[in-house]
Amino acid sequence: MFFLNLTAGEFFVLLGTLAGLITALYLLDRMKRRKIVSTLRFWMPALTADEQQSRRRMREPWSFVLQLLSLLVLLLAIAQLQWGTRQRRGHDSVLLLDTSAWTAEKEGQGTLLDREKGIARQYLAGLGTTDRLMIVRADTLATPVVGFSSDRARLERAVNESLSSFSALNLEQALTFASHARAASGGSGEIVYIGPGLAREAPKADKGLTNLRVVRVDANRRNCGIRRIGVKPREDQSGWWDAAVTLRNYGSDATRIRLHTQFAGTDFAPRAVDLPANQERTVEYTFETDTAGVLAVEIEPHDELPRDDRAQVWLPRNRALRLAVFTERPEVLRPLVDANRRLNITIASGSQYNAKPPADVMLLDQMAPPYPPQIPSLWIAPPREASPVVVKAVVLNASLKRWDSSNLLGAALYAKETQLPSAEVFETSADDIVAGNVKEGPVVVARPERQRHERLAVIGFDPLGTELRFQVTTPLLFAGLTRWLAPQAFRLVDATADPAGAATVSLDPGEPVDRIRVTDESGGPIPFTVRDHTVQIFAARPSLVRIASEYRDRILSLTLPDVADVKWTPPVHAAEGLPPAAAFLPSAIDLWKWLAILGAALLVLEWKLYGARRAALKILRPSTQSPHRSERTGELVSR
Repeated sequence: MFFLNLTAGEFFVLLGTLAGLITALYLLDRMKRRKIVSTLRFWMPALTADEQQSRRRMREPWSFVLQLLSLLVLLLAIAQLQWGTRQRRGHDSVLLLDTSAWTAEKEGQGTLLDREKGIARQYLAGLGTTDRLMIVRADTLATPVVGFSSDRARLERAVNESLSSFSALNLEQALTFASHARAASGGSGEIVYIGPGLAREAPKADKGLTNLRVVRVDANRRNCGIRRIGVKPREDQSGWWDAAVTLRNYGSDATRIRLHTQFAGTDFAPRAVDLPANQERTVEYTFETDTAGVLAVEIEPHDELPRDDRAQVWLPRNRALRLAVFTERPEVLRPLVDANRRLNITIASGSQYNAKPPADVMLLDQMAPPYPPQIPSLWIAPPREASPVVVKAVVLNASLKRWDSSNLLGAALYAKETQLPSAEVFETSADDIVAGNVKEGPVVVARPERQRHERLAVIGFDPLGTELRFQVTTPLLFAGLTRWLAPQAFRLVDATADPAGAATVSLDPGEPVDRIRVTDESGGPIPFTVRDHTVQIFAARPSLVRIASEYRDRILSLTLPDVADVKWTPPVHAAEGLPPAAAFLPSAIDLWKWLAILGAALLVLEWKLYGARRAALKILRPSTQSPHRSERTGELVSR
């Protein structure tokens, strides 16, 4: 027997103080009553005798006893008296309910998680009345659902509302969180894990855990699934895609499956794939299309974990850049533009000039158009008086000494001391981009779009002249300028279907990190980090993520389950299975509610027996005035 709220010393000090106060009130009761005496001569002796008798004898002693007894009972209720020992007060335990991807495995009419819920409800039913429990859903994240609580209805509702996630189990994090939570509450309970024990990696912190209990709910693991789909466009050929589908057998027996692939309603020929036990295989596809659509992959036969039997990714249109060339020397320009298979070219003479041809970019070769272009344009050595960028000087035998590598136009150009027979030096403004310079000033300039003017680029010399046509700088400069003029046509799109959870995407060596944007399917930003030129994101639930940089888009369909394959072996000191019912019985009994009821009942009884009679009794105190003689009887009366 022990107190929860007070120590024994505090209890007896309070009891003694309050009991002494009540006793003093009873013993010092000097209430005066009406006295009738025959003469003034007997007034003072009668009053003195009555007061002395009141001090020696306590009126209504049973009322005093009832009040002391009710005081004792109420103080015991305030101190929260417990029947038992402090070691039997109840415990604070943590229940780790596995909700990882494996728990969606079908079992008859239910799933593996349904069996876990049944076991969790059995554990709840056996808890003592003073035991408290914290429920944590464990997958990639350890998510506490209910803090330490003895509310059985709330705990059972949290168990019933749990759903299987798409992420793998991070057992290391779950056990560490449970250990810290239990230590913060006093460390008197146990950590209970319920699940199949299939994690991304074996935990390292389980050896030092105390009071660990494992209730194993084994999965049959007869599952074959899609692990990843990766699709990339061919950079040298428009309309062509390379796809790779990674399949995995999680079971202990080899199996054969059939792989069905479809794009935009067109079925590919099915493929039979043999999957060895606990191994992966990659199946590759190459196909051509000029339309956007969905690439869907499905395996048969379906198994008990159907979430990874089908996956799909959306592919945009992979078309070529439409380039309209206006020139009087098509035989010179054709080898340059024909070398890039991602260009769809139409060549016309200057007399056939159209300010808005059906193209993405136009190339104006050494000509002065009658009116400005209405689409992005690339100018090669324009006449000085018709140049879109003001020409401040024309220099002969110039030496192109420097390419500006601080911008994307000149980042890949490293040729030095290139001799130019003739070059136009431009006068630039603040927002112009300079790619190449001679001693006298810029000779390659790109100008962003302005009011009523599309973006344009100007080369102040002839890159197809005798001195430059065979240098590697010429096609690189041409490719960089056309890419800058129509970036949407050159954007490379990589599409992948990956498991939900943590995802990493490697960037290209020259890809600027400060221009990376990561958004969800609605266009909202998603937090990300970049480390070692790799983008790292996390998606707790299935989602579509777009990673956009300067010239490349990556579409991540994080819709596959992250199925872990490392089986956890609990430490030897861990208890297994549900505890026996007797293990929950030793718990202290809380008596304060009954003591409070008893104390209130004693106060009511005391009032019924004595308090009502005292209230009805009219008590008159002796008057401070001198006694007087009654007019009716002639007796001396005190007022």
